[in-house]
Amino acid sequence: MTDTGAPLRTFFDADLESASLRDGFVVCDLVDRTTIDSLLAAYHELDSGIDEGYYPSLMSADVEYKERTHATVRDLLWPRVSTVIDGFSPLLGVFMVKHPGPDTEVPPHQDWIVADESERQTMNAWVPLVDVTPEMGQMRVLPGSHRWLEGLRGSPTFPTQWEAVHRRVRDELMEPVEVPVGQALIYDIRLLHGTPPNLSGETRVVSSIYGIPEGSSSIHYYRDPDGTVSGYRVPMNFCTVFNIGDVPMGEKFVEIPDYAVDVLTFEEIESRYLAERRSVGARLTVGLGRW
Repeated sequence: MTDTGAPLRTFFDADLESASLRDGFVVCDLVDRTTIDSLLAAYHELDSGIDEGYYPSLMSADVEYKERTHATVRDLLWPRVSTVIDGFSPLLGVFMVKHPGPDTEVPPHQDWIVADESERQTMNAWVPLVDVTPEMGQMRVLPGSHRWLEGLRGSPTFPTQWEAVHRRVRDELMEPVEVPVGQALIYDIRLLHGTPPNLSGETRVVSSIYGIPEGSSSIHYYRDPDGTVSGYRVPMNFCTVFNIGDVPMGEKFVEIPDYAVDVLTFEEIESRYLAERRSVGARLTVGLGRW
């Protein structure tokens, strides 16, 4: 990508770029059947050591498994992703697995900050390897939320602006996104998103790969039990060697005692959401009902 001084684009395609800026996500064609079959074969071959509930690969304690999963997903997916988004490098490839069960909901969340977002965002490509029906745990998003939600994001847990009213946000504002096999949901990781529990009789398997701006360093925010947040510069393989809950190994570049966010009421969130949607001329879809 050549630096012309113009604002950095994310997508090569102008329509996808416009939709991404407005909504924080797009759905587009990405992979062929051969690639899907290769990813599924790798999923079945690689043993995470987790056989129930919901898990992304990085939740495994097996470093070799995480490294092999990352390498496989990167090698199979990134050549396709790099034809769609411009100026990004692969950071982490994972499988996101949701076995059947009522306790497999992934509540509304934003993904960890993994690189400096002050100039450019990180993107993720979420690629179903099986048909993801509504009963299986279809993705839901709050369109445009990448533009106005605030706060640091990291491990093991962080306070959020919506935590007190996340169920109402989930049920009344977030909307489902259908992503057929062969297509990808490519989203700004600041976007609020989540998935309902898998109430089908089959395991939902998705592959996913994160891309950070070319030339960026990897960072991670960690919140101590006493509420102090520290930011660390970490190696690029951090997510494959790190166990959630551990203090990161790396150079600390910031420390924030008693970190807190401005918690919003549901009415404040709804007002900001609707105002932002109207400001960009987007369609409004509210009141979609419970998951």
